[in-house]
Amino acid sequence: MSFWENVELLREEQNTSYRWLARMMGVSETTVSSMRRANTEPRASEAVKIASALGTTVESLVENHSEDDTPPSGSVYLKKYFDLKKELERLIEKF
Repeated sequence: MSFWENVELLREEQNTSYRWLARMMGVSETTVSSMRRANTEPRASEAVKIASALGTTVESLVENHSEDDTPPSGSVYLKKYFDLKKELERLIEKF
C-alpha cells in the first residue's frame, strides 16, 4: 500500500476527516488534497506532521502493508483514544 493508502486507513479507523488532518498539520485542506491527488510521498516535514496527527510514525506510513495486514497503527488503544477524542470534539462543538 502507498503512503496515502496507509493514511486513508488510519484516517478511517480513527473516524477523522482530511479537514481535521489539515488543521492538525497547520495547512489548508486544499494543500492536503493536492498532496493526495499527486499520490507521491510528501516532504519529510509534512510526513512527520501527518504521522504525528494520526498518532503513528512516518515509517509505518511508508511501509508497504498488504490488505491482510492490520492497519499501520495496529493499536486497539490508539483507536479508542481517537474515538474518544473525536466524540469530545463533537461535544465541545455543541457548546
